[in-house]
Amino acid sequence: ESFRSFYTFYLMDRFGVSVSASQMMLFVIFISSAVGVLIGGMLGGIWMTRLGINRALWIFGFVQMLAILGFAWLATVGHSLAWLAVVIGVEALGVGLGTAAFVAYIAHTTNPLYTATQFALFTSLAAVPRTFANAGTGYLVDYLGWHQFFILCFFLAIPGMLLLTKVAPWANGLSQDK
Repeated sequence: ESFRSFYTFYLMDRFGVSVSASQMMLFVIFISSAVGVLIGGMLGGIWMTRLGINRALWIFGFVQMLAILGFAWLATVGHSLAWLAVVIGVEALGVGLGTAAFVAYIAHTTNPLYTATQFALFTSLAAVPRTFANAGTGYLVDYLGWHQFFILCFFLAIPGMLLLTKVAPWANGLSQDK
């Protein structure tokens, strides 16, 4: 409830729209995000069975990187609810794809005797960097502006992709059957 109230007032202040218009904007954003994640998760699971976990991590990681550039583009286009919904939908699709591969990777690398504990630890550890990074992003946006901030985010994803050469090499493929 507080999330919706905050963004309702933010949209009213930022765009000068009415309460009902801001709630409609939030609805469109929510639907595009939900549809993107659901489709991405389902397609991610299907495609991963054909690609293998490692290759899926690579491909879906590149999709997520490219989705970041959608926000950089949106920052140059200006205010458009339709384009915002499209960019959010594409980004959510990438999140769904990436989450499917990441969950499969974690499940594959855990010891069957301790799967629940290790899975909980790995997923918790995966949230730590984003928790600390979120605290400073507002200052970065103030300093760089939205366009340059999203370009920076794109380049900051490269080290994570390079790490895949060690933890999930393309040549290995790592089928889910193994």
